[in-house]
Amino acid sequence: MLEWIESTECEMQTPAMQSGAGIAIDVLNELGVEYLFGHTGGAVIPLHAELNLRMRQGRKTPRFILFRQEGGAGHAAEGYARASGKTGVALATSGPGATNLITPIADAYKDSIPCVFITGQVPSAMLGKDAFQEVDMVGLTRSISKHNYLIKEAGDLAGVLRQAFFVASSNRPGPVVVDICKNALIEQSTDRHPLRLPRGYRPQISMHRPTADRLLAALSQAKRPVILAGGGIVSAEAGWELRQFIKKRQLPITLTFMGLGAVNHDHPLFLGMPGMHGTVAANRALREADFILSIGARFDDRVAVREFGQGKIIAHVDIDATEIGKAVLVDYPLRANARDFLIHANRHSAAGSDIGEWLSRLKAWKTEYAFGYPPDGNSIKPQQFIEELSRLTDQTSIVVTGVGQHQMWSALFYNYQEPRQWISSGGLGTMGFGLPAAIGACYARPDRTILCIDGDGSFQMNLQELATIAAHRIPVKVFILNNGFLGMVRQWEDMFNQGHHYETCLARTVACDPGCIENRECRALNPNYLNLGQVFPGIETVRISRPDEMRAGIKQALAHDGPCVVDVWIDRTEDVKPMIPPGGTLADMIHDFD
Repeated sequence: MLEWIESTECEMQTPAMQSGAGIAIDVLNELGVEYLFGHTGGAVIPLHAELNLRMRQGRKTPRFILFRQEGGAGHAAEGYARASGKTGVALATSGPGATNLITPIADAYKDSIPCVFITGQVPSAMLGKDAFQEVDMVGLTRSISKHNYLIKEAGDLAGVLRQAFFVASSNRPGPVVVDICKNALIEQSTDRHPLRLPRGYRPQISMHRPTADRLLAALSQAKRPVILAGGGIVSAEAGWELRQFIKKRQLPITLTFMGLGAVNHDHPLFLGMPGMHGTVAANRALREADFILSIGARFDDRVAVREFGQGKIIAHVDIDATEIGKAVLVDYPLRANARDFLIHANRHSAAGSDIGEWLSRLKAWKTEYAFGYPPDGNSIKPQQFIEELSRLTDQTSIVVTGVGQHQMWSALFYNYQEPRQWISSGGLGTMGFGLPAAIGACYARPDRTILCIDGDGSFQMNLQELATIAAHRIPVKVFILNNGFLGMVRQWEDMFNQGHHYETCLARTVACDPGCIENRECRALNPNYLNLGQVFPGIETVRISRPDEMRAGIKQALAHDGPCVVDVWIDRTEDVKPMIPPGGTLADMIHDFD
């Protein structure tokens, strides 16, 4: 039996005997779980049998969404969590079913996404005997989950599930793995443990106000301050408080990849996204600032590049004490929930230095280095396409992406207006994330149009989930920015590795010259996306191959009442710029748009 911490809660009357599967579904109902994204298998048959029985009887039960591969289900759980702020749930069987969830678990861990991953396991009597489909999920996920459990008895199910959901969503969010032995789902039990916290877990973070006041006092003395806000703002639901903070103090702000949408992108104080592919204004501001205040951002290596922060005062507000000082030494550390800090800061006096000259300089940089791309009447510029998509959706859609060049263009050129409007794999950079995560977002926000902007390379990594979309008539609009390349790697090959494309050209066949370094317009239709509707009935397909087709093609996709896949033939040679070269500093940005 698991060891439980004593609780002062009054024990309820002993309930009736029930199977572990029945107990599990009761707890999921109690916790408000609406959807289970997953795939079935032998070790979790008892759970599916219970779900099916309740469904046929018209009783309350979470809706199970069958995916074609467990990895897709895991990313859907992430997409649901990222779009809604609720905890996403994925369910898979033992062995390969469970290991197929490893990438989504790691992805959720890197980006601090609240998810519970429920996996089946061999009967407890068979543990350690190399049984069929036995895999040590607790061992495998220890370094990529916030917490994990192995349940061997039915009596532990209720307490562990309640604990898992609480841990996943409290403090700094993250994934929790619950591995359940098959016998625990079959056995009968009367045990209904109430919520009890794991030993040593302290979910309540009390901000030290004197430390916060010292930080704010130092900020008020800065001549060239800049705010660096990240995903912690989104997790804490602190977007409104952040906007009030920068408005009251007239502070320029940059938003990390994970923080996009926390401030509307057309806000006069917004400088853009910083980092390897960030805006010139954002990176120059971080380079020239005398005071950087980071709120809910972890100084990842794509932002905190070589020589970052040297000669500056740095303050760091984060809910996770282990992040403070981990990557960058800071002068004013503060462990706090981002929303708690901002509420306190907004009550604090805003008097400070006159930074008018600094703001004027930043405004000039925004104007001088505004994004541009040379017009081309023959090929579609991806930047222009994203801007047109933003306009035609009134800047209100939820954008989900895969990973690659299309991801950066989507981050930079869609005009996001609010938190949770931008969903993408950040820390892990998972190709194939976009399509299944968009499915989860559709279930989380049926009131919004969900756009999946993907690259042809990333899209093909989870192409099978079009069957899930077709089966459930999920109205996602997929826009494939098709350049026939694994584009981001191709860009690096062209810029730093003599332009050899053997491993990145998706148009390559066995007949091609292995030494080919051309970026010619050879675009092998592999697959032919226009014919996907014949493979997955119920999915509309559109192709946009010329600039003059762009507006009408987007409108056609958006007007379609159901799922639609749009094959957009973009300029094959277009690069993502600006760019900080590998090993470079903020001063080394390549920002020409030629």
